Amino acid sequence: MDQDTARLLFEQGACLVVLDAPTGIEFGIDLETWETGPLFSGLKMVPAGIHYIHYRAVDNKERGNGGGNRGEGRMGMQCGFFHDFTQGEVAVRRWDPQTEQLVVMAAPAADREEWLRSLDPRLGAYPVDGAVGSGGYERWKRLTSHVAPALLSRILPSPNGCFSSATGSAYEDEEMEAARKRLAKEYKKDSGGGSEGVGGGPFMEPTSTVDDNDRFGFTAIDVRHSFPRNAEPAVMTRYSVDKTWLLRSLLHSLWNDDVGQLLGELQISFLVILVGQNFSGLEHWKRLMHVVLGSSSALEDPGLVETVVAPALGILRCQLDECPAEFVTLVLEQDSDGHDGFVATLLSAFVLNLYECPQENARLEAIVDDLRRFLRDRFSWLLPTGKELQEEADLEDGEYAPQIVDPSEITSLTLE
Repeated sequence: MDQDTARLLFEQGACLVVLDAPTGIEFGIDLETWETGPLFSGLKMVPAGIHYIHYRAVDNKERGNGGGNRGEGRMGMQCGFFHDFTQGEVAVRRWDPQTEQLVVMAAPAADREEWLRSLDPRLGAYPVDGAVGSGGYERWKRLTSHVAPALLSRILPSPNGCFSSATGSAYEDEEMEAARKRLAKEYKKDSGGGSEGVGGGPFMEPTSTVDDNDRFGFTAIDVRHSFPRNAEPAVMTRYSVDKTWLLRSLLHSLWNDDVGQLLGELQISFLVILVGQNFSGLEHWKRLMHVVLGSSSALEDPGLVETVVAPALGILRCQLDECPAEFVTLVLEQDSDGHDGFVATLLSAFVLNLYECPQENARLEAIVDDLRRFLRDRFSWLLPTGKELQEEADLEDGEYAPQIVDPSEITSLTLE
Protein backbone atom coordinates (compact mmCIF):
# COMPACT_ATOMS: atom_id res chain seq x y z
CA MET A 1 0.00 0.00 0.00
CA ASP A 2 1.48 3.37 -0.99
CA GLN A 3 1.60 6.24 1.49
CA ASP A 4 -1.15 8.30 -0.17
CA THR A 5 -3.58 5.34 -0.10
CA ALA A 6 -2.67 4.57 3.51
CA ARG A 7 -3.22 8.18 4.55
CA LEU A 8 -6.58 8.36 2.76
CA LEU A 9 -7.83 5.12 4.32
CA PHE A 10 -6.58 6.18 7.75
CA GLU A 11 -8.59 9.40 7.49
CA GLN A 12 -11.69 8.13 5.68
CA GLY A 13 -11.73 4.35 6.01
CA ALA A 14 -14.34 2.48 8.03
CA CYS A 15 -13.77 0.25 11.05
CA LEU A 16 -15.20 -3.17 11.86
CA VAL A 17 -14.88 -3.79 15.59
CA VAL A 18 -15.22 -7.43 16.68
CA LEU A 19 -15.61 -7.81 20.44
CA ASP A 20 -14.89 -10.96 22.44
CA ALA A 21 -13.58 -12.92 19.44
CA PRO A 22 -11.92 -16.12 20.69
CA THR A 23 -8.36 -16.92 19.76
CA GLY A 24 -7.95 -19.23 16.79
CA ILE A 25 -11.18 -18.71 14.87
CA GLU A 26 -11.01 -18.32 11.10
CA PHE A 27 -11.85 -14.74 10.15
CA GLY A 28 -11.72 -12.90 6.85
CA ILE A 29 -12.93 -10.06 4.72
CA ASP A 30 -13.53 -10.28 0.98
CA LEU A 31 -10.87 -12.59 -0.52
CA GLU A 32 -8.56 -12.76 2.51
CA THR A 33 -8.71 -15.08 5.54
CA TRP A 34 -6.66 -15.29 8.74
CA GLU A 35 -6.56 -17.07 12.07
CA THR A 36 -7.28 -14.69 14.93
CA GLY A 37 -4.74 -14.06 17.67
CA PRO A 38 -5.37 -13.23 21.34
CA LEU A 39 -5.44 -9.46 20.73
CA PHE A 40 -7.66 -9.43 17.64
CA SER A 41 -10.49 -6.89 17.87
CA GLY A 42 -11.37 -6.20 14.25
CA LEU A 43 -10.25 -4.25 11.19
CA LYS A 44 -9.56 -0.61 10.38
CA MET A 45 -8.96 1.38 7.19
CA VAL A 46 -11.73 -0.50 5.38
CA PRO A 47 -12.52 1.20 2.01
CA ALA A 48 -16.08 2.44 1.69
CA GLY A 49 -18.35 0.11 -0.26
CA ILE A 50 -19.62 -3.46 -0.18
CA HIS A 51 -17.51 -6.07 1.60
CA TYR A 52 -18.04 -9.66 2.70
CA ILE A 53 -17.09 -10.59 6.27
CA HIS A 54 -16.77 -14.30 6.92
CA TYR A 55 -15.78 -16.47 9.87
CA ARG A 56 -15.97 -19.94 11.34
CA ALA A 57 -15.34 -21.37 14.77
CA VAL A 58 -12.64 -23.92 15.55
CA ASP A 59 -12.99 -26.54 18.27
CA ASN A 60 -10.22 -25.37 20.61
CA LYS A 61 -10.64 -28.46 22.78
CA GLU A 62 -9.18 -30.50 19.98
CA ARG A 63 -6.43 -27.97 19.36
CA GLY A 64 -5.57 -27.38 22.95
CA ASN A 65 -5.75 -24.01 24.69
CA GLY A 66 -5.00 -21.84 21.70
CA GLY A 67 -2.10 -24.00 20.56
CA GLY A 68 -1.62 -26.14 17.49
CA ASN A 69 -1.23 -25.24 13.86
CA ARG A 70 -3.79 -23.78 11.55
CA GLY A 71 -5.90 -26.44 9.93
CA GLU A 72 -5.89 -28.72 12.98
CA GLY A 73 -9.03 -29.31 15.01
CA ARG A 74 -12.65 -29.49 13.94
CA MET A 75 -13.76 -26.54 11.83
CA GLY A 76 -17.27 -25.19 12.22
CA MET A 77 -19.57 -24.14 9.40
CA GLN A 78 -18.58 -20.95 7.63
CA CYS A 79 -20.88 -17.98 8.19
CA GLY A 80 -20.74 -14.50 6.76
CA PHE A 81 -22.55 -11.35 5.74
CA PHE A 82 -22.21 -8.54 3.22
CA HIS A 83 -22.01 -5.01 4.57
CA ASP A 84 -22.06 -1.70 2.73
CA PHE A 85 -19.53 0.39 4.66
CA THR A 86 -19.86 4.16 4.54
CA GLN A 87 -16.92 6.53 4.82
CA GLY A 88 -15.68 6.67 8.41
CA GLU A 89 -18.31 4.20 9.66
CA VAL A 90 -17.69 2.18 12.82
CA ALA A 91 -19.57 -1.14 12.61
CA VAL A 92 -19.54 -3.24 15.79
CA ARG A 93 -20.11 -6.97 16.18
CA ARG A 94 -19.79 -9.18 19.25
CA TRP A 95 -18.98 -12.88 19.25
CA ASP A 96 -21.78 -14.97 20.74
CA PRO A 97 -20.19 -18.17 22.14
CA GLN A 98 -23.55 -19.95 22.26
CA THR A 99 -24.42 -19.56 18.59
CA GLU A 100 -20.84 -18.99 17.36
CA GLN A 101 -22.17 -16.02 15.40
CA LEU A 102 -21.28 -12.34 15.21
CA VAL A 103 -24.20 -10.28 16.50
CA VAL A 104 -24.80 -6.59 15.88
CA MET A 105 -23.84 -4.19 18.67
CA ALA A 106 -24.02 -0.42 18.94
CA ALA A 107 -20.86 1.60 19.36
CA PRO A 108 -20.71 3.54 22.64
CA ALA A 109 -22.27 6.97 22.30
CA ALA A 110 -20.01 8.58 24.89
CA ASP A 111 -16.23 8.86 24.52
CA ARG A 112 -16.37 7.11 21.18
CA GLU A 113 -13.09 8.56 19.93
CA GLU A 114 -11.27 7.50 23.09
CA TRP A 115 -12.80 4.03 22.83
CA LEU A 116 -11.56 3.69 19.25
CA ARG A 117 -8.08 4.90 20.18
CA SER A 118 -7.90 2.27 22.91
CA LEU A 119 -8.81 -0.43 20.35
CA ASP A 120 -6.53 0.81 17.58
CA PRO A 121 -3.49 -1.37 18.42
CA ARG A 122 -5.74 -4.45 18.18
CA LEU A 123 -7.30 -3.55 14.84
CA GLY A 124 -5.69 -5.04 11.77
CA ALA A 125 -5.41 -2.92 8.61
CA TYR A 126 -7.62 -3.86 5.66
CA PRO A 127 -5.47 -5.86 3.19
CA VAL A 128 -5.58 -3.49 0.23
CA ASP A 129 -2.74 -5.28 -1.53
CA GLY A 130 -3.95 -8.76 -0.64
CA ALA A 131 -1.75 -11.74 0.09
CA VAL A 132 1.82 -11.29 -1.19
CA GLY A 133 0.83 -8.24 -3.19
CA SER A 134 -1.94 -9.93 -5.17
CA GLY A 135 -4.02 -6.74 -5.39
CA GLY A 136 -6.86 -8.08 -3.26
CA TYR A 137 -8.98 -4.93 -3.12
CA GLU A 138 -8.79 -4.23 -6.86
CA ARG A 139 -9.80 -7.84 -7.55
CA TRP A 140 -12.69 -7.52 -5.10
CA LYS A 141 -13.94 -4.34 -6.78
CA ARG A 142 -13.98 -6.11 -10.14
CA LEU A 143 -15.95 -9.01 -8.65
CA THR A 144 -18.58 -6.67 -7.15
CA SER A 145 -18.75 -3.92 -9.78
CA HIS A 146 -22.51 -4.42 -10.37
CA VAL A 147 -23.54 -5.37 -6.82
CA ALA A 148 -25.83 -2.79 -5.22
CA PRO A 149 -27.09 -2.66 -1.60
CA ALA A 150 -30.73 -2.94 -2.71
CA LEU A 151 -29.93 -6.12 -4.64
CA LEU A 152 -28.21 -7.61 -1.59
CA SER A 153 -31.26 -6.81 0.53
CA ARG A 154 -33.49 -8.70 -1.90
CA ILE A 155 -31.29 -11.77 -2.24
CA LEU A 156 -29.70 -12.31 1.17
CA PRO A 157 -31.59 -13.98 4.04
CA SER A 158 -33.58 -11.71 6.35
CA PRO A 159 -33.37 -9.98 8.70
CA ASN A 160 -29.60 -9.36 8.91
CA GLY A 161 -28.25 -10.83 5.68
CA CYS A 162 -26.12 -13.43 7.43
CA PHE A 163 -25.82 -16.81 5.71
CA SER A 164 -23.89 -20.03 6.11
CA SER A 165 -22.80 -22.94 3.98
CA ALA A 166 -26.18 -24.56 4.77
CA THR A 167 -28.44 -21.64 3.79
CA GLY A 168 -31.05 -22.88 1.33
CA SER A 169 -32.80 -21.54 -1.76
CA ALA A 170 -35.60 -22.34 -4.17
CA TYR A 171 -33.24 -24.68 -6.01
CA GLU A 172 -33.16 -27.10 -3.08
CA ASP A 173 -36.96 -27.17 -3.16
CA GLU A 174 -36.78 -27.91 -6.88
CA GLU A 175 -34.38 -30.81 -6.28
CA MET A 176 -36.58 -32.22 -3.51
CA GLU A 177 -39.66 -32.10 -5.73
CA ALA A 178 -37.82 -33.79 -8.59
CA ALA A 179 -36.56 -36.51 -6.26
CA ARG A 180 -40.05 -37.03 -4.82
CA LYS A 181 -41.56 -37.45 -8.30
CA ARG A 182 -38.79 -39.82 -9.36
CA LEU A 183 -39.17 -42.01 -6.28
CA ALA A 184 -42.95 -41.96 -6.56
CA LYS A 185 -42.72 -43.09 -10.18
CA GLU A 186 -40.39 -45.94 -9.23
CA TYR A 187 -42.68 -46.92 -6.35
CA LYS A 188 -45.72 -46.92 -8.64
CA LYS A 189 -43.89 -49.14 -11.12
CA ASP A 190 -42.64 -51.58 -8.47
CA SER A 191 -46.01 -51.78 -6.70
CA GLY A 192 -47.93 -52.59 -9.85
CA GLY A 193 -49.60 -49.25 -10.46
CA GLY A 194 -50.58 -48.01 -7.02
CA SER A 195 -51.38 -44.35 -6.51
CA GLU A 196 -48.74 -41.86 -5.48
CA GLY A 197 -48.64 -38.64 -3.55
CA VAL A 198 -50.70 -37.58 -0.60
CA GLY A 199 -52.69 -40.41 0.94
CA GLY A 200 -51.67 -42.95 -1.66
CA GLY A 201 -48.07 -43.94 -0.96
CA PRO A 202 -44.99 -43.08 1.03
CA PHE A 203 -44.04 -40.02 -1.05
CA MET A 204 -45.89 -37.11 0.47
CA GLU A 205 -45.56 -33.51 -0.67
CA PRO A 206 -42.12 -32.27 0.41
CA THR A 207 -41.85 -30.08 3.47
CA SER A 208 -38.81 -27.92 3.98
CA THR A 209 -36.84 -28.34 7.20
CA VAL A 210 -34.94 -25.09 6.58
CA ASP A 211 -35.85 -21.93 8.45
CA ASP A 212 -37.84 -19.77 6.03
CA ASN A 213 -35.63 -16.83 6.97
CA ASP A 214 -32.42 -18.76 6.25
CA ARG A 215 -32.91 -18.75 2.49
CA PHE A 216 -31.49 -16.84 -0.42
CA GLY A 217 -33.96 -14.83 -2.45
CA PHE A 218 -32.84 -16.29 -5.77
CA THR A 219 -35.77 -16.68 -8.14
CA ALA A 220 -35.55 -20.18 -9.60
CA ILE A 221 -35.08 -19.91 -13.36
CA ASP A 222 -36.42 -22.78 -15.46
CA VAL A 223 -34.24 -22.78 -18.59
CA ARG A 224 -36.24 -25.68 -20.04
CA HIS A 225 -39.42 -23.62 -20.39
CA SER A 226 -37.91 -20.72 -22.31
CA PHE A 227 -40.82 -19.94 -24.66
CA PRO A 228 -44.14 -18.08 -24.31
CA ARG A 229 -47.14 -19.82 -22.83
CA ASN A 230 -49.42 -21.36 -25.47
CA ALA A 231 -46.72 -20.87 -28.10
CA GLU A 232 -46.97 -22.54 -31.50
CA PRO A 233 -44.79 -25.65 -31.95
CA ALA A 234 -42.35 -23.81 -34.23
CA VAL A 235 -41.89 -21.06 -31.63
CA MET A 236 -41.44 -23.61 -28.85
CA THR A 237 -38.81 -25.41 -30.90
CA ARG A 238 -36.92 -22.21 -31.68
CA TYR A 239 -36.84 -20.81 -28.15
CA SER A 240 -36.12 -24.14 -26.51
CA VAL A 241 -32.63 -23.72 -27.97
CA ASP A 242 -32.41 -19.94 -28.30
CA LYS A 243 -32.97 -18.39 -24.85
CA THR A 244 -33.55 -14.84 -26.11
CA TRP A 245 -37.27 -14.82 -25.33
CA LEU A 246 -36.55 -15.97 -21.76
CA LEU A 247 -33.81 -13.35 -21.39
CA ARG A 248 -36.13 -10.53 -22.44
CA SER A 249 -38.94 -11.88 -20.28
CA LEU A 250 -36.77 -12.09 -17.17
CA LEU A 251 -35.28 -8.65 -17.75
CA HIS A 252 -38.77 -7.20 -17.77
CA SER A 253 -40.58 -9.27 -15.12
CA LEU A 254 -37.79 -10.02 -12.65
CA TRP A 255 -35.34 -7.14 -13.00
CA ASN A 256 -37.70 -4.33 -14.12
CA ASP A 257 -35.65 -3.79 -17.30
CA ASP A 258 -32.60 -2.99 -15.18
CA VAL A 259 -29.71 -4.98 -16.66
CA GLY A 260 -27.58 -3.96 -13.69
CA GLN A 261 -29.62 -6.28 -11.48
CA LEU A 262 -29.02 -9.22 -13.82
CA LEU A 263 -25.28 -8.54 -13.87
CA GLY A 264 -25.30 -8.02 -10.11
CA GLU A 265 -26.96 -11.40 -9.57
CA LEU A 266 -24.31 -13.01 -11.77
CA GLN A 267 -21.70 -11.58 -9.40
CA ILE A 268 -23.51 -12.27 -6.12
CA SER A 269 -24.33 -15.89 -7.00
CA PHE A 270 -20.68 -16.50 -7.90
CA LEU A 271 -19.43 -14.94 -4.64
CA VAL A 272 -21.86 -17.11 -2.68
CA ILE A 273 -19.90 -20.07 -4.10
CA LEU A 274 -16.39 -18.62 -4.13
CA VAL A 275 -16.17 -17.02 -0.69
CA GLY A 276 -19.48 -18.06 0.89
CA GLN A 277 -18.90 -21.77 0.18
CA ASN A 278 -22.61 -22.31 -0.49
CA PHE A 279 -23.60 -24.27 -3.59
CA SER A 280 -27.02 -22.64 -3.86
CA GLY A 281 -25.16 -19.90 -5.70
CA LEU A 282 -23.67 -22.33 -8.22
CA GLU A 283 -27.02 -23.43 -9.65
CA HIS A 284 -28.28 -19.87 -9.96
CA TRP A 285 -25.03 -18.72 -11.57
CA LYS A 286 -25.14 -21.57 -14.08
CA ARG A 287 -28.72 -20.81 -15.09
CA LEU A 288 -28.08 -17.10 -15.45
CA MET A 289 -25.05 -17.77 -17.63
CA HIS A 290 -27.10 -20.26 -19.66
CA VAL A 291 -29.79 -17.67 -20.32
CA VAL A 292 -27.37 -14.90 -21.31
CA LEU A 293 -24.86 -16.86 -23.39
CA GLY A 294 -27.54 -19.17 -24.80
CA SER A 295 -29.49 -16.29 -26.35
CA SER A 296 -28.38 -16.58 -29.96
CA SER A 297 -30.87 -14.04 -31.36
CA ALA A 298 -29.61 -11.48 -28.85
CA LEU A 299 -26.38 -11.37 -30.84
CA GLU A 300 -28.34 -9.52 -33.54
CA ASP A 301 -29.54 -6.87 -31.06
CA PRO A 302 -26.86 -4.17 -30.53
CA GLY A 303 -28.58 -3.04 -27.34
CA LEU A 304 -28.47 -6.48 -25.70
CA VAL A 305 -24.93 -7.06 -26.94
CA GLU A 306 -23.73 -3.81 -25.40
CA THR A 307 -25.63 -3.94 -22.12
CA VAL A 308 -25.90 -7.66 -21.34
CA VAL A 309 -23.82 -10.08 -23.42
CA ALA A 310 -20.49 -8.24 -23.52
CA PRO A 311 -20.55 -7.31 -19.80
CA ALA A 312 -21.51 -10.91 -18.89
CA LEU A 313 -18.50 -12.23 -20.79
CA GLY A 314 -16.31 -9.76 -18.94
CA ILE A 315 -17.76 -10.91 -15.63
CA LEU A 316 -17.14 -14.55 -16.56
CA ARG A 317 -13.52 -13.77 -17.48
CA CYS A 318 -12.97 -12.04 -14.13
CA GLN A 319 -14.65 -14.84 -12.18
CA LEU A 320 -12.69 -17.63 -13.84
CA ASP A 321 -9.51 -15.78 -12.97
CA GLU A 322 -10.38 -16.30 -9.29
CA CYS A 323 -11.27 -19.98 -9.61
CA PRO A 324 -9.22 -22.66 -7.88
CA ALA A 325 -8.26 -25.65 -10.01
CA GLU A 326 -10.89 -27.97 -8.50
CA PHE A 327 -13.69 -25.55 -9.40
CA VAL A 328 -12.43 -25.26 -12.94
CA THR A 329 -12.51 -29.05 -13.18
CA LEU A 330 -16.15 -28.94 -12.11
CA VAL A 331 -17.41 -26.28 -14.52
CA LEU A 332 -14.90 -26.17 -17.37
CA GLU A 333 -13.16 -29.44 -18.07
CA GLN A 334 -14.55 -32.89 -18.79
CA ASP A 335 -16.26 -34.87 -16.03
CA SER A 336 -15.50 -38.48 -15.09
CA ASP A 337 -17.78 -39.74 -17.89
CA GLY A 338 -15.93 -37.75 -20.54
CA HIS A 339 -18.66 -35.12 -20.99
CA ASP A 340 -17.66 -31.50 -21.36
CA GLY A 341 -18.11 -29.33 -18.28
CA PHE A 342 -20.79 -26.66 -18.10
CA VAL A 343 -18.67 -23.66 -19.13
CA ALA A 344 -16.94 -25.60 -21.91
CA THR A 345 -20.29 -26.58 -23.42
CA LEU A 346 -21.80 -23.12 -22.99
CA LEU A 347 -18.83 -21.24 -24.43
CA SER A 348 -18.52 -23.59 -27.39
CA ALA A 349 -22.19 -23.09 -28.25
CA PHE A 350 -21.81 -19.32 -27.86
CA VAL A 351 -18.75 -19.21 -30.13
CA LEU A 352 -20.59 -21.20 -32.80
CA ASN A 353 -23.64 -18.92 -32.55
CA LEU A 354 -21.39 -15.87 -32.86
CA TYR A 355 -19.70 -17.36 -35.93
CA GLU A 356 -23.05 -18.08 -37.58
CA CYS A 357 -24.60 -14.73 -36.64
CA PRO A 358 -25.47 -12.75 -39.79
CA GLN A 359 -24.58 -9.49 -38.06
CA GLU A 360 -20.93 -8.67 -37.49
CA ASN A 361 -19.95 -8.35 -33.82
CA ALA A 362 -16.38 -7.05 -33.76
CA ARG A 363 -16.51 -6.26 -30.06
CA LEU A 364 -17.74 -9.71 -29.06
CA GLU A 365 -15.21 -11.37 -31.33
CA ALA A 366 -12.42 -9.39 -29.64
CA ILE A 367 -13.73 -10.37 -26.20
CA VAL A 368 -13.90 -14.04 -27.20
CA ASP A 369 -10.35 -13.92 -28.60
CA ASP A 370 -9.10 -12.46 -25.32
CA LEU A 371 -11.04 -15.09 -23.37
CA ARG A 372 -9.58 -17.84 -25.57
CA ARG A 373 -6.03 -16.66 -24.81
CA PHE A 374 -6.81 -16.42 -21.11
CA LEU A 375 -8.22 -19.96 -20.94
CA ARG A 376 -5.22 -21.31 -22.79
CA ASP A 377 -2.63 -19.50 -20.63
CA ARG A 378 -4.41 -19.92 -17.28
CA PHE A 379 -5.91 -23.40 -17.57
CA SER A 380 -4.29 -24.94 -20.67
CA TRP A 381 -7.78 -25.29 -22.13
CA LEU A 382 -8.37 -24.61 -25.81
CA LEU A 383 -11.62 -22.93 -26.79
CA PRO A 384 -12.28 -23.86 -30.45
CA THR A 385 -12.96 -21.18 -33.03
CA GLY A 386 -16.36 -20.88 -34.69
CA LYS A 387 -15.00 -22.29 -37.93
CA GLU A 388 -13.55 -25.31 -36.12
CA LEU A 389 -16.84 -25.94 -34.31
CA GLN A 390 -18.81 -25.70 -37.54
CA GLU A 391 -16.48 -28.14 -39.29
CA GLU A 392 -16.79 -30.51 -36.34
CA ALA A 393 -20.58 -30.29 -36.49
CA ASP A 394 -20.50 -31.01 -40.24
CA LEU A 395 -18.37 -34.09 -39.66
CA GLU A 396 -20.74 -35.35 -36.98
CA ASP A 397 -23.69 -34.95 -39.34
CA GLY A 398 -21.87 -37.14 -41.85
CA GLU A 399 -23.98 -38.75 -44.56
CA TYR A 400 -27.19 -37.53 -42.89
CA ALA A 401 -26.28 -33.85 -43.30
CA PRO A 402 -28.46 -31.84 -45.72
CA GLN A 403 -27.03 -31.76 -49.24
CA ILE A 404 -27.05 -28.68 -51.46
CA VAL A 405 -27.70 -29.61 -55.07
CA ASP A 406 -27.36 -27.33 -58.07
CA PRO A 407 -30.77 -27.33 -59.84
CA SER A 408 -29.02 -27.42 -63.23
CA GLU A 409 -27.62 -30.82 -62.34
CA ILE A 410 -31.08 -32.30 -61.87
CA THR A 411 -32.13 -33.80 -65.23
CA SER A 412 -34.95 -36.02 -64.18
CA LEU A 413 -36.80 -37.35 -61.20
CA THR A 414 -37.93 -40.95 -61.26
CA LEU A 415 -40.37 -42.34 -58.76
CA GLU A 416 -40.11 -46.07 -58.29
